[in-house]
Amino acid sequence: MSSKIRNFFKTTEKADKKIKYDTKAEEWIIKGEKYANQNNLKEAIKCFDMAFNLDQKNDLALGDKALILDKLGKHNEALLLFSQALNINPSNPITWHNKGLTFARLNKLEDSIDCFNKAIDVKKDYAKAWYNKGRCLEKLGDIKKSQDCLNMAKKLDPFLFTKIKR
Repeated sequence: MSSKIRNFFKTTEKADKKIKYDTKAEEWIIKGEKYANQNNLKEAIKCFDMAFNLDQKNDLALGDKALILDKLGKHNEALLLFSQALNINPSNPITWHNKGLTFARLNKLEDSIDCFNKAIDVKKDYAKAWYNKGRCLEKLGDIKKSQDCLNMAKKLDPFLFTKIKR
């Protein structure tokens, strides 16, 4: 997760209060992200576990660990952690989006679309959520709604289609 995304989370409001994370837990998350970027997933998971052990309200630690589990093909475990993270912070659009991607990998497209909708409800200009919602609708055969979503994604981020890996 980039520092830009992390800064987004730090400014996301929950119940009219700024979310505050334990500084030491944040350090473990940064360390875990470095390991993840180096594809050292086992060490990354250890770091995210350390972060969560220090701060049981740290949805980022759970969300990052869920991403690793998803990458490892442990989709059901990832979904459980995404849900746990969302119980802590239901206003995190990135966690909703990532949970939607995991559902899409399992070909649970309606569940995936529900997650993308929740991400969009939280952050109306979330281009990736609009894009992935459009792709799922396309797979379901709803070409009109799919095109509307893809058009919205392109409107919000004209370069999104060139950034996305297929």
